[in-house]
Amino acid sequence: MAAKGRASLYLRGAMIFLALLLPMLSLLPLGWLWLWERGWALYWIASAFALSIIAYTAQAIALRRTLRETPEPVADDDEKLPPDPSWTAREQAAWTAVEAIAANVKPSELTDRDRFLNLGLRTIEAVARQIHPGDNNPLWKFTLPEALALVERVSADLRPFVVENIPLGDQLTIGQILKVYGWRSAIGMAEKAYDLWRLVRLVNPVTAAAQEAREQITKHLYANVRDQLARQLARAYVREVGRAAIDLYGGRLRVSEAQLATHVSASTLRDRGQATGLAEPVRILVAGQAGAGKSSVVNALTKEVRAVVDAPGGTRDYQGYEVELEGLSGAMVIDSPRIGASTKEQRAFAARAGDSDLVIWALAANRDDARVDLAALSAIRTHFASRPHRREPPVIVALTHIDKVAHHAPGPNETIDLQDPAIVETVREVADGLGVPKNDVVPVSFAPGRPPFNIEQLSMRVAARVPDARQAQLLRLMEDAAPRWSVRRVLGQAGNAAKSAAKSVVPSVFRK
Repeated sequence: MAAKGRASLYLRGAMIFLALLLPMLSLLPLGWLWLWERGWALYWIASAFALSIIAYTAQAIALRRTLRETPEPVADDDEKLPPDPSWTAREQAAWTAVEAIAANVKPSELTDRDRFLNLGLRTIEAVARQIHPGDNNPLWKFTLPEALALVERVSADLRPFVVENIPLGDQLTIGQILKVYGWRSAIGMAEKAYDLWRLVRLVNPVTAAAQEAREQITKHLYANVRDQLARQLARAYVREVGRAAIDLYGGRLRVSEAQLATHVSASTLRDRGQATGLAEPVRILVAGQAGAGKSSVVNALTKEVRAVVDAPGGTRDYQGYEVELEGLSGAMVIDSPRIGASTKEQRAFAARAGDSDLVIWALAANRDDARVDLAALSAIRTHFASRPHRREPPVIVALTHIDKVAHHAPGPNETIDLQDPAIVETVREVADGLGVPKNDVVPVSFAPGRPPFNIEQLSMRVAARVPDARQAQLLRLMEDAAPRWSVRRVLGQAGNAAKSAAKSVVPSVFRK
């Protein structure tokens, strides 16, 4: 009975609709007949044609101007974004893989749910394989707390985007959104109704032709803009997924920013001799062979930056001194013992260099053999090559005894000419031999009876390398602050789990 009543209701509604529509449709032939009887039909057609041409011309000019002002798609090479300078070599390689996916992404991959998810999964897998190349199944190389930290960060970024950029994003409930999504089939019905209207308006062919031309131009413009925006959206999606994956698989979510801000490394606590409230400094290691003037470099730098403690000469062990550098609020200069030639000594030195963020290498300009220096620096590079999650600290060479290689030995009241061909050639040979940038080789002199020469330039070079040292410091602190496995830690976690279980079990027993 209910179905029969509903059908009757639909039939009545259709009859009422036709009763209202037929009189309106009858105006079309009756209007033509009225114009024809009075001889105005040709005038009406000519007027409609002229008005259509004028309207079409105005619309074409406006649309052509809009097309010119619409930005053309940028070439893929110009759209590529550089990697974050704080990333490691593997993380930068992962970003290159992400950019390759972003450059070849198709806008249609965002229109289907399965293809959308597969695009994200393909990006994540590419990052995982670059950061963990030796692992057969790198996709699950993260801990549960890291996954939760990623969800928290993405949620925090997504919330303001939804509130600020989606109409009624902060008003619609999830149920309402799902209901609106269920109405998407109405779009097809509207398109069919519009096609029917296009047939009806052919009664006036001149006007219909002008409107069709205008709509085709508008559709062309809309399609171009739509494809460009869809392509940009797809690339942005790939890049955001790639950045999040790099942070996840690179271990950057193991420690929070709040923990890093207050963390002081074990090496700094050891060098300070006690736990203090001071923040973690940038650690600057000063090293070199015996007789290279290493202690003179330390003394000159600390005098230049007003050290808290005067650095003594002839250091037999590693000693750290809190100092203030230009452009750096806190730093620790670490004076090291002389570098030996044995492989064991060089490996031990490389391990201590692993606790540093910047290295100042003292090298005598008049020394003929620099094999020990090269071997020590190679040991540092090997040490960091086996730790791809870290960044190698920048190396600045303090080229001491530079006055002894100049063609013209300066007098007591003369300064050293840095443009001396012998000095220029020595700087070039040292830079090439040790594998460091030429700008990072600074000639200095501590000749007796003369003030230290070119120490200001050395200090400026250290300040210029502070950003690179900060990047090395960040990764060093992340490794130092990351939770480590220990029996005490596991027992503590087990005890907390037992307490939580007891709190949930005991009340249930009393309720029974």
